[in-house]
Amino acid sequence: MLPLLAAAGRVRMFVKAVLWTAFFAVHFNISIMLPLLPFAQHELGLSSNESALVLGAFPAAALVGNLLLGPLIDRFGRKRMMILGAIGAAIAYLLTALARDAAMLAFGRALSGFAMPGIGAAVFAAIADYVPPEQRARTSGVVASGAPVAFLASMSIGVWSGGLLAWQVPFLLLAALVIGLAIAIATFPPTQASALATTPVSLRLYRERLLGVGMGGGTATMLGGYFCWAAAIFVFLGAYPSWLVQHALAGDGAGLIGALLFVGELGGLAGALLSGRLSALTRHPLGLCAGTAAVLALLTVAVPLMGGIAPGQAALYVAFAFGRDLMLALMLGGAMLLVPAARRGSLNAMLNATYQTGATLGGMASAWLYALHPGFGANALAAGLLLAGCGVMLRRVVRVQEAAAV
Repeated sequence: MLPLLAAAGRVRMFVKAVLWTAFFAVHFNISIMLPLLPFAQHELGLSSNESALVLGAFPAAALVGNLLLGPLIDRFGRKRMMILGAIGAAIAYLLTALARDAAMLAFGRALSGFAMPGIGAAVFAAIADYVPPEQRARTSGVVASGAPVAFLASMSIGVWSGGLLAWQVPFLLLAALVIGLAIAIATFPPTQASALATTPVSLRLYRERLLGVGMGGGTATMLGGYFCWAAAIFVFLGAYPSWLVQHALAGDGAGLIGALLFVGELGGLAGALLSGRLSALTRHPLGLCAGTAAVLALLTVAVPLMGGIAPGQAALYVAFAFGRDLMLALMLGGAMLLVPAARRGSLNAMLNATYQTGATLGGMASAWLYALHPGFGANALAAGLLLAGCGVMLRRVVRVQEAAAV
């Protein structure tokens, strides 16, 4: 018995490591183009409009890709779709590295946007497939920590490779990484038949999953809360670095500001890693998430009031990043509790699409609000209100779940 339990434990550790790497790859892909763009612009002679096309190609395609692939993940299984997504992404990264003009570069980014949801929309659904219920909250936190690690790695690797080697290098590394992922995922046990949708691939399949028919209590409210969270984060982060550089800490230099942001992102990593332990202290992970949203709302409003006090800004940003990534892990893990196994891939895809929509609209609103009030007060207030709304919605989801359990 003990050897069997030990073997099962090793399999689960392997699955967790692979899913962490998959989530890391998803977020590394999202952020890597930002530091690489100046180098690609110089080598390929991209205009401003062409650069905007390159940056917009991935999120636009990923929104469509999530909606298209989510129901297929439920129908054919997380394992199979993650392998196909990894293969498609590898092809996209190779084409991106071979790009010699804006059109080919944008095509490669768009193709990765269609392929990567095969991985991204399956990761947290796969946790529920392979991890026992009592370990899922902690595993979700560990896997979610791949996002802040990816952000930190992409910024440094992007600048280093673009400046010292070639801007194509990260895409070659990504291609190798996702091929390795495909090989590793191929060793996973197959998704159990009871966790698969039985509806044939048809308009009915998409209608059931994308319109939320029968998804479970509180799903629509959960998506609304997730949208508010994503929009709030980008309303805040879209202008916060600019405000620090141009106003709050203008006299302290870029080095100190960069160090402040780096330390803050380490706080985000801590939030993701501790999410499982903290959620174990509560009755429902989304209840803790709702409370965190309320605290974050107050923190964001306090940021412009702190002004140019660098230690104060550092403390507030560490707390903000900690709460941000704590909420991300709790929401992604808690959402999987709202639906049966055969609908988790669709819900994961809807969450991804909701995130991208909230992030896009939040980023646009951030620029407008900062232009309206360069003192950052409008951004902080808007982000605070969105986070408060998120907390209210998540608390409502918890109430629905508690009422259903009675």
